[in-house]
Amino acid sequence: MRAKVMRMIAAAALIAGPGLLPAQAETKLAAGGSWANEDGSVLTITSVAANGQLTGTFTTQAGCGAKQPQPVTGWYYGAGAGGALSFSVVWVGCKSVTTWAGQYSDATGRFAALWHMALASAPVWNGIIAGSHLFTAQPSKKP
Repeated sequence: MRAKVMRMIAAAALIAGPGLLPAQAETKLAAGGSWANEDGSVLTITSVAANGQLTGTFTTQAGCGAKQPQPVTGWYYGAGAGGALSFSVVWVGCKSVTTWAGQYSDATGRFAALWHMALASAPVWNGIIAGSHLFTAQPSKKP
């Protein structure tokens, strides 16, 4: 439990902005970008509509559905030097869904998110799992 708390404190410091971290090139959460978390899983955003609805893929590196890009739907609300976002994945063949909600920093190109995964079953004490991730922008793969 202490490790999770420390990870969230570190994530909050990383997205806090240039007041706590050295200045970095400004980035924007936009279509065509990819972000990896500390587990190596990758969110790729393929579109962000004018109303904030986003689509893309999420590729986890572990568990059911590993290394198989899964469709993502979500929302992004940009404001000031960052924004709020959420996205969800239905794990095809895995009988579960996961949703992330977090805050994005234009200054760092990172976002910290909390997640909940719910199993498709009758309610059981361990049917919902929660955690946190820190996502970092990945270099563009332009030719």
